[in-house]
Amino acid sequence: MATSKNSVQWINHGAYSLINQASVVLFGFASIFFLVRMLPPSEIGIWVLFTSVGGILETLRVGFIRIPFISMLVVSTDEERVKIIQSSLILHVLLTCIVVAVLVICAGLLAEFWYAEQLEQLFYIYSVNSFVLVVFLHFEYFLQSILEFKAIFIANFIRLFVFFAYIIGYYVVGGSPSLSELAVVQLGATGIASLFSYLLVKNKIPVFNMGLVDIKILKKLFNLGKYTFGTNISAILIRNTDSWMIGRLISTAGVAMYNPALRITNIVEVPTMAIANVVFPQVGSKMRESGVEGVQSIYYKSVSLILAAVIPVVLPVYFMADFIILVIFGNEYSEAVPILQVTVFYTILMPFSRQFGTIMDALQMPKLNFYLSLLMALLNIVLNYFLLQSFGVIGAAYGTVISFGIIFIVNQLILYSKFKINTWLVFVELAGWYVYGWRLIRNYVKNWIRGRSN
Repeated sequence: MATSKNSVQWINHGAYSLINQASVVLFGFASIFFLVRMLPPSEIGIWVLFTSVGGILETLRVGFIRIPFISMLVVSTDEERVKIIQSSLILHVLLTCIVVAVLVICAGLLAEFWYAEQLEQLFYIYSVNSFVLVVFLHFEYFLQSILEFKAIFIANFIRLFVFFAYIIGYYVVGGSPSLSELAVVQLGATGIASLFSYLLVKNKIPVFNMGLVDIKILKKLFNLGKYTFGTNISAILIRNTDSWMIGRLISTAGVAMYNPALRITNIVEVPTMAIANVVFPQVGSKMRESGVEGVQSIYYKSVSLILAAVIPVVLPVYFMADFIILVIFGNEYSEAVPILQVTVFYTILMPFSRQFGTIMDALQMPKLNFYLSLLMALLNIVLNYFLLQSFGVIGAAYGTVISFGIIFIVNQLILYSKFKINTWLVFVELAGWYVYGWRLIRNYVKNWIRGRSN
């Protein structure tokens, strides 16, 4: 197990990242909690499809922009640093122009594909939002590279709170917003958060200067980004195949029934996402300083810490699934109970998969990660197609869990081959985290009792 000093450092690094990821998931969860009480399931299904497409486009930015940007920035010289920041922003703007053009062209086709006319207007509104997101996300990626997770949390909290407050306002007065109205509010919230982000980074990030854009660095960012972009497209397919195929093969109401399980599962996954964000900027420097042993250390620590947080949640969610769905979503979503009992289990496999990808991307080895992600995406599509027709909506959950299980085995074989990473040692570290946590609690109680007696 890591020394106490290293353990404290890991916990301190992860604290604001965890709070940030928790706020993203909880605000999303709370928003849908109130929306399902104001809108019919068919409109909820349309909103879920819209937000899933928006989430996809933001994930594409992560792959093509954030991953190459941070992986190069954390190992750069002072001279290269400014050029990387400027070149990445140019690439980000170009990507956004292409994405918006494709979205505008395909908006009507997607609306027809899902039999949801309202989607077309929602996508037009999101196209405007995409340009505002360039500013917001550029600042966020820079802050992540310097491990400023507190600032990231503040900016994201503002963006999420504005949208949530608007929904609460409607709920209090007993009205219900239109879907287009919600999309416009999202746009406004992003604009407000972007302004606050600028105030947080203006003394840390260099002012944009077109003369500092370096073609050589721009090409390197692009070459790294094309594989991480492909990886993220595959990840998007993995995370959204179930909802999309339910929408096509069953109905948008079926999507609405499936969504509660995903919302709750996303909450359980919060530690996975939080630790991945902390680990990513550090892997490159660990490899440079300590070689393979450094990579082993960061993998064991990160995966075991995530599991230490996730495992105590999985079993209660499984056994109390009916109560959780009833309290949060109501009786009309009772069909989501068995779906949740299946989806919650892939959260145990997720940390292994996520940290595998983090290591591959951070060490600028995105090609292998891309091919494995593509394999899982194709596997997930095939399994969902057959299992949805055999088992109904819950078949999508079966397909996703089976896909994660197969890729877990492949990932562990590759990690052992390249870095001699032994999966069993993750569980040794896991036990160590529980021992360390017990000591922290015991010492806290002792100090509290001592303070009371004095």
